[in-house]
Amino acid sequence: MIRIIILLAISIYISSGCGGQKAITTKYYVIEVFDEADETDNSKPEAHIDKYCEIQPVDVYPAYASTQIANRSNLREITYYAHHQWAIRPSESFTRILLDFFTQKPIFKSASDRFWRVEPTYKIETKVYHLEVIQEKNAFSAHLELEFSLLNASNGTKLLHHRADEKMELEEKDINLLASAIGDIFYRELIKFSIKIVEEIPKDD
Repeated sequence: MIRIIILLAISIYISSGCGGQKAITTKYYVIEVFDEADETDNSKPEAHIDKYCEIQPVDVYPAYASTQIANRSNLREITYYAHHQWAIRPSESFTRILLDFFTQKPIFKSASDRFWRVEPTYKIETKVYHLEVIQEKNAFSAHLELEFSLLNASNGTKLLHHRADEKMELEEKDINLLASAIGDIFYRELIKFSIKIVEEIPKDD
């Protein structure tokens, strides 16, 4: 009987202790581009290429492909935040930005992630090599390394590409600032890539 009472007391103590702990909530973040970025940018090309372009899903390197947010504090070591995650996989976020951009801007006759009754002349491939927070002492920076490529859809020949490896220092250690910086870097480099397309690919190519 005494043994039963002792076990019951221990059980109640453990239960009350666990119940007193505050649950840690995981926060989720999105990578996106806001309309304000369009209104402040005056360098967007207005040229029109009378051809169809297929947008391929963005290829994110495996270490950064999941919803886990990577932190690099050493050259060859990354860790992941336990209670901060991307709301959806970065590949899906970046692919959506590409589709929105090329469907809204008059660069190609039409741009889509799939065509049913027409054969696209071009394909756009995107690779993301790094997507992370870089921690150096007390400074935190968003790091995005990526490459855009325009391909001939019929034979896969690379016609042009744009590669960037950019860091943007954050005012403080805040994942909201990281998400905003990543979106800004991606969009800025996408603008540069689109300008290359207009300048280097003739309309009657």
